[in-house]
Amino acid sequence: MTFLQAVILECLQKINGERTIYSIYHLLTGKKSSQTIQDAHLFQLTHLFKTLPGLKRQQFNAYIDTLHQESYLNEGEESTKYFVSDQGYDAYMTFFQRCPMPEYIQGLKLQDATILMWKRLTLLIQAASHLIHSINRYYPIQRDPEIYTWVRDFLTNYRGGRSRLSKDLFKELHTIFSTDFPENPFLIVARLSGWERIGLTGKQTAEQMGLEETEYHYRFLNGLHFIIQTVTQQRGAFPILNSLITDVYQKVPYTKSTFRTYELLQQDFSILQIAAMRGLKESTIEDHIIEIALSDRDFSIDSFIDQKTAAEISDIAKRLGQRKLKPIKEQVQDISYFQIRLVLARAGEKV
Repeated sequence: MTFLQAVILECLQKINGERTIYSIYHLLTGKKSSQTIQDAHLFQLTHLFKTLPGLKRQQFNAYIDTLHQESYLNEGEESTKYFVSDQGYDAYMTFFQRCPMPEYIQGLKLQDATILMWKRLTLLIQAASHLIHSINRYYPIQRDPEIYTWVRDFLTNYRGGRSRLSKDLFKELHTIFSTDFPENPFLIVARLSGWERIGLTGKQTAEQMGLEETEYHYRFLNGLHFIIQTVTQQRGAFPILNSLITDVYQKVPYTKSTFRTYELLQQDFSILQIAAMRGLKESTIEDHIIEIALSDRDFSIDSFIDQKTAAEISDIAKRLGQRKLKPIKEQVQDISYFQIRLVLARAGEKV
């Protein structure tokens, strides 16, 4: 069994036929829809969100077919729904006992910042390395104009001066790597490029370390996520690394549209008013509110549903043992699907 097969089986075990296999595909690749984000929370899969952004649908289908052929999956009544067999459950549990999921991965919260940080960091290191040798012409490792502009501006404005940048950056990275770093630093360092040095690809690094490629990928992410978590907790100790993420890191990760809705809710505008102001459907604003309730445990839902009705919905969901909306609505009078979704969002893993 490969690491990715084990990841897919764990995801399917958690959704337990309540969603299609493509809900897992959207989650792993990071589709920014309210439904996918809600599923990530409800099924306790937020850590895996967007951890495989390059996974192709055809590849995913091939993995599903293989797992089915190996009797790890049983097909449901619908062709796009599968259930993990007893054999599949034992297989992936045994796999993760031998090779646990890295502990610092927080996909939903950190992946957007991680992707940008890595691009900025690799180009900054390459630039600093060439500056030491007074070389101004080289082929940049990152070709994204926004990344190039960011690094150029950082180099121009760095208070320590270009001559100190390499030493300061090395010191910060050395501190990170030598203080409870959860992985072998080589899995990150090997991929860095500099003067007369071309970094390895992920596949090449995995081969050198004797790791299956997907396992290497998750360990690589684990290292980067650890860096971000450490830096955001000790910003003053890592000024350069902090500058790589300060404009993109969000303690509560909202989409831009959801954040705008959140701002208007804080000004006491109603769903109807916000929809009119923004030229959006009420259902879209409701999706935003669901996303907010999932991400921010301090967000009050009392203005949308009374506590007695919320408790009733929660009790029914627990009794039914599922999060499907229609069976719940059939047992509670005079409530909307939005209110059910809101209660389930707030209850999260407790339902």
